[in-house]
Amino acid sequence: MSLNIQFVPVEPDDLDTIQDIMNSNTAYNRMENGRRERSREELLEQLSPDQHSLMIRLDGRAIGLLQYLDRNPKDGYPWLGLLMIHEELKGKGYGKAVYAAFEQRLKREGKQSVRIGVIPENEPAKGFWSSLGFRYYATKMANIGIEVHCYEKAF
Repeated sequence: MSLNIQFVPVEPDDLDTIQDIMNSNTAYNRMENGRRERSREELLEQLSPDQHSLMIRLDGRAIGLLQYLDRNPKDGYPWLGLLMIHEELKGKGYGKAVYAAFEQRLKREGKQSVRIGVIPENEPAKGFWSSLGFRYYATKMANIGIEVHCYEKAF
């Protein structure tokens, strides 16, 4: 699927749009923090300057959020912390297309692999990432205080 996907740095004015995207994914929010929605304060905390926070746009329309580290200080690898598509748009192939565009970006930057952490109860996410070639390698404690299954994909 070839789509006009752009990654645009998140700006302070984007907070309402980010909150709409995040809060549309109530099942994920429940798994991660036990609540259906996130407050503006929680979102501001999540937008750490230590990572890239990018709005995912399709033909100019905001459809999701992507966050990643160029190099995780714990292991030296690039880490994809979040790829979230608005709940109303799931199942249309956008997630796979967005990941493919992100992987191409990493390759252009000379990266040879990327790692992700998946909440163990998030079976749909485990299936999604496995279908894209990610392989499980360990279970670890994430910096947000929850256990995650760690996956890696080499390019």
